[in-house]
Amino acid sequence: MKARQLYIQDPSSNRIRLTQTGLDKYTARFARVGYQASEIRTITVVKEAIDASFDHEMAKLASTARGSNTDLDEVLSGLPGWD
Repeated sequence: MKARQLYIQDPSSNRIRLTQTGLDKYTARFARVGYQASEIRTITVVKEAIDASFDHEMAKLASTARGSNTDLDEVLSGLPGWD
C-alpha cells in the first residue's frame, strides 16, 4: 500500500491527517499502544505509532510462539519482544 493512500499532507505546514483507509488500517493497532489515529498530525508520530505497534505485536507473537520452532526463533531473534 502506498503512503499516499494512508494520509494526506498539507504541503505548507507538512501536517498530516490519516485518510479513511489509514484510519481503517491503523486505528485499532495504534489504540493498543496508546495512540489515537484520528489525532495524529505529523509523520514523526505516525512512525512512532508504527514502531510501538510493531514492538507490541512482536511481543504478543513471542508470548505464544517463542520456543515452539527453533528455525522461527533463530530468524526472529533480536527483534523487539522476541528476546
